[in-house]
Amino acid sequence: MTALIKWKNHHIQDVEVNLLLHALNERYGYDFTGYARASLKRRLLDLMSYFELEHLTQLIPIMLYDEAVAQTVINSISVPTSEFFRDPFVWAYLRKNIIPLLASFPRINIWQAGCGFGQEAYSLSILLHEAGLAKRSHIFCTDINPEFLHEAKKGCWAMRNLNPWQNYYEKSGGTGEFADFFIEQKNSIAIRANYKQNVEFVQHNLVNDDVFKEVQFVVCRNVLLYFGEELQNHVVSLFTRSLERGGYLLLGSGENILNLNEHHPRLELLDYSLQIYRKTMGITSHV
Repeated sequence: MTALIKWKNHHIQDVEVNLLLHALNERYGYDFTGYARASLKRRLLDLMSYFELEHLTQLIPIMLYDEAVAQTVINSISVPTSEFFRDPFVWAYLRKNIIPLLASFPRINIWQAGCGFGQEAYSLSILLHEAGLAKRSHIFCTDINPEFLHEAKKGCWAMRNLNPWQNYYEKSGGTGEFADFFIEQKNSIAIRANYKQNVEFVQHNLVNDDVFKEVQFVVCRNVLLYFGEELQNHVVSLFTRSLERGGYLLLGSGENILNLNEHHPRLELLDYSLQIYRKTMGITSHV
């Protein structure tokens, strides 16, 4: 029996969701078919309310011919998941194994793609400061959503996040006092200005935009899992071209891209569970 979810007198049928997702994928290259269906339907119901639609399928022709509407849909579906030092084991690996290697480059440029509300970008900034590398580093943080970028630039979050984020920081190997990175403002915390100095936020679309800077480290976690295989390979090629030889790529631990090494022989896998790669000096051979 077809699942239905009600919003007032409105319904979303599974077939409508499938048609909208297919249109998004065919027209704009975003594949959300693997997204949790219950959460997806809640967000699509919000879109129906926003556009005052009786049926979800009414959104499809508007979305196909109006890129601004399509961007609203994409932004509503791809709500960012971003926290300071989220997945502490990843940050512990970076702290121990990647940051010291980045120190060998005379200049360190980092591209953090899909920055959401900025917590991951500022986590990188904290790591660089703690390693004494901040003065010769620059973090370029990109996202397709200008609203996310605006919030990320402000660098303010609810006070209730401080304790769980401090826990993540400590588990990642941090030895400082996490609260010292922030200024308390009523019921919020704001990242201190010195951790913002080497961070720049730029609007960038991984589907349509090209490389904009040579970098030594690319971080793109939990973004590619929304893309189909063709688009995933397109974006990984973009990252590979952006990387200096010997540079590093960090993907999300759940983003196991099919045949990545076959399609991108310049990337050498360093850690499968963490999805960390290094760009080789030349084309490597694979058995």
